[in-house]
Amino acid sequence: MICKKSLSLLFCLFLISCVNLQNSFNSSCLFPEEKLERGGLINRIIKNTNIDESYKKYICFEEPNNRLVFPIPYNSKKEFSILEENISLIEKKFRESRIIIKDKKFNELSKSSLQRIKKEREIFNSKIIKVSARKYSKAKFIYPVKGIISSEYGVKRFINGSPRNPHLGLDIAAETGTKVVAPENGEVIYIGDFFYRGNLIIIDHGNGIISTYSHLHDIFVSVGEKVLKNKKIASVGSSGRVTGPHLHFEIIFLGTKINPILFF
Repeated sequence: MICKKSLSLLFCLFLISCVNLQNSFNSSCLFPEEKLERGGLINRIIKNTNIDESYKKYICFEEPNNRLVFPIPYNSKKEFSILEENISLIEKKFRESRIIIKDKKFNELSKSSLQRIKKEREIFNSKIIKVSARKYSKAKFIYPVKGIISSEYGVKRFINGSPRNPHLGLDIAAETGTKVVAPENGEVIYIGDFFYRGNLIIIDHGNGIISTYSHLHDIFVSVGEKVLKNKKIASVGSSGRVTGPHLHFEIIFLGTKINPILFF
């Protein structure tokens, strides 16, 4: 009798583990639809089964197929090949933003400021290249703040006539103190105060998806904290190098900044 009960218990545990395993496979392949443009995403079933080790992180297994999920960088060529897939991007024209700033403190950087910026860039890059095996996210986000989109992904920026790095995120203008929420389940992996970004939060959503929140006023979470979708994590501010209060929001997939709009 005891033996039968033990066997029944083991069988139940086995079934539960199988269900959990199946769920992890299903959730791991939930990504936005394919968008063939700079800042977009390749998302398709591929025939190639001979996957080089360096490309395995872009493969999502859907029995009996392999699904290629590849972030398209902003500076990508119009035509390229990956794993025997020939890719041709849609030509998209990004608008230009030209700003005149007369205040010298925004235009001239001291040696110490340049050193700080370099160090912060190294810290930031070390956080966003990590590929977490966790699967918090279903890759269907909500907007992190209510406001007006003041600058979209890919904008070509010029300050006082000089070209700057393209804008690889989403700026949402809102009043100082406006609530900022987690757009999807995740874990806070970094909090800092950067020269350009000001008060910063980085959240890991699993499956290689990371989101960042810059220019914050107040921060209400801590490193290592698990956050649920729609949880208040911060408030809008104007910290760092900005001309007004807004949230600079980025989504980084496997180390590449892609268009956040894909996830909404």
